Amino acid sequence: MTPSSRCIQSTKKDALYPHYDAIVIGAGVAGLVCGTVLAKAGKKVLIIEHHSIPGGYCTSFKRKGFNFDAAVHHIGGCGKWGIVGRCLKTLGIEMDFHLLDPMDHLIFPNFTIEIPADLDEYIARLQDRYPLEKDGIKHFFQDFLKLYRATFNNEKSQILDKYRDQTYGAMLNAFLHNDELKMILSGQWGYIGLPPTKASAIGMCQMMINYLKDGAFFPAGGTQEFANAFFKKFIDLGGHVMLSCKAEKIIRTNNAAVGVKLQEGKELSSNLVISNIDARKTFFELLDGKLDTAFLKNIEEMRESCSFFLLYLGIGKGADLRELKRGFYHTASDASYKDTVWLYVSIPTMICPTLAPPDKQIISVVVYLEKEKYRHVINWKSFKENMTADTIGRIEKYVPDIKNYIEVIEAATPKTLERYTLNTDGAAYGWEVTVDQIGENRLSPQTPVENLYLTGHWTRPGPGICAVVSSGWGVANLIMEKEKWR
Repeated sequence: MTPSSRCIQSTKKDALYPHYDAIVIGAGVAGLVCGTVLAKAGKKVLIIEHHSIPGGYCTSFKRKGFNFDAAVHHIGGCGKWGIVGRCLKTLGIEMDFHLLDPMDHLIFPNFTIEIPADLDEYIARLQDRYPLEKDGIKHFFQDFLKLYRATFNNEKSQILDKYRDQTYGAMLNAFLHNDELKMILSGQWGYIGLPPTKASAIGMCQMMINYLKDGAFFPAGGTQEFANAFFKKFIDLGGHVMLSCKAEKIIRTNNAAVGVKLQEGKELSSNLVISNIDARKTFFELLDGKLDTAFLKNIEEMRESCSFFLLYLGIGKGADLRELKRGFYHTASDASYKDTVWLYVSIPTMICPTLAPPDKQIISVVVYLEKEKYRHVINWKSFKENMTADTIGRIEKYVPDIKNYIEVIEAATPKTLERYTLNTDGAAYGWEVTVDQIGENRLSPQTPVENLYLTGHWTRPGPGICAVVSSGWGVANLIMEKEKWR
C-alpha cells in the first residue's frame, strides 16, 4: 500500500501544541524517520520543513502527466533483513517495491558490465572474467563484508582499524592487480560522489554492500511515495508538521536547546531539537555561530560533497530505448578515474509504466559535476542550457533520434538543489566521503548544545537513503535511551 499525495498537508495552526517533546527541523528522510520513531514512542513531535512537500532529495514532481523523481532513483536495504526493510517493519509501514535485476550496468568506452542483483553471482561472474584474480576477488569481498558489518554494528574492531585511514583505491590495490577489474569495482563511485583515489574505503563499503548484498529497490509509484509513507505514518501517530515553513533560530537557554523560532516570528518550545538540515546552517545561522571556537573551526574546515546537474525528459510514443541501459556511463580509461565525466541514466517507466502517460516513457539523467565547475557560475540560465544540450547530445549516441520524441524537458543545477534543500552549493551527500570525514571524523549526532541532536547525511554514518534511515532511527533510539523514554 502506498499513501496518496492528498496526505501531504500541514497541521492546522489552531491544532498546534504550545509545547512539544521534540521539534525536528527538516523533513528529509532522516528527519521523517526520527520524528516517526519518537511519535511511535508516544511523544509529541513537530516537524518543520521549508519545502511544500516532505522528502528532501527523495521527492518527485509532475509535468504534463510525467511523474519525475527529483534525485533518488532507487533505494538499497529494502529487503526483509536490510536496514530500510527492518525500519519499515518496526514502524508498521507497508510499501510495495520493485527489485531491480540487474542492479546496475557499467558502460565504459570499450566494454559494458551488468551487475546482477545477487552478490554471490556477481563474485562468480568477476572470477570467471578474471580467473587470475580469483583469490584476490574472494579475499576482497570477505574483507568488504566484514567491514560493512563492523561499520553498521558500530563495533570497535580490527577491520575498522585496518581501513579507517584507507581510500577505496588503496583497498583495491591491496587485493587486485588488473586495472580493468578495479575500474569495474569502482564503477559505482558516483553513489558517494568521489572517485576511488579520494573516497573512503568505509564510505564506499557502506554504499556498495547495501546494493550488492540486499539489492536495489524502486518504490511503487516513485520515490516520493517512500517519503510519503513515513510522513503518513507520522501523521497517523499524532505527529504535527509545518510545511512551507522555515526555521529561523534555535532558541537556547543556558546552552540548552529549548525551542525554535520561525521565520514569521512565532516561537515554539520543546524539550529537544533535532536538526536534519545543512550543518553549517544549523550552527552558523540557526545558532548564530555562538559555540565553542574549536567546534566551529572544525566545521569551517570540513568540505561539502559534489553536486549534480539533473536532466528530466518526457518521451513520447514510439521511441526505442532498448540501447539505453540503466546505470553509469563512464569516460574513464583507467582505475584512477582522473578527470572523468559520468552520467547516470535511469528509465523508471521500464520499472513502473504508470509514471508516464500510456506508452510514453521517462529518461532521468544525473551528470557528475566537480565543485570547480559550478562554484563560480554567474549565469545559471546559460549554464543550464549548455548542460542540457550537452547531455542530450550524449544520450543521442545511444538513441540517435531521441530529439524527435522529447515532449517535456526539465533540468536542475546545483543552484536548483540548493534552493529546494538549502544544502550549501546543492551538496548531494552532505560532507565529502573522504577518510578524514567518515566514521568518528564525521559530525556526531550529539552536539555541544544540550538537547540538540543532528541527523541526516551531515552526521554519521553518512550519505545514501540506507545511511540516513539508519541515522534517523539511531538518533531517535539514542534520545529515548538518554531521556529514559523507553
